[in-house]
Amino acid sequence: MAVGKDKTRILLTLPQDLKEELTTEAKGDNRSLNNYILNLLMSSEKRTENNRD
Repeated sequence: MAVGKDKTRILLTLPQDLKEELTTEAKGDNRSLNNYILNLLMSSEKRTENNRD
């Protein structure tokens, strides 16, 4: 699968039970696991930036 020029691919190792929990939450949110994790990371980064201000 091709990756856009503005993106990069990483390998992420998770405990199996965490992956299962995240997959379940992603499905409940009608998202792919990748999109769900990306949104969690972006939300966390935004909160971190706001706390610095």
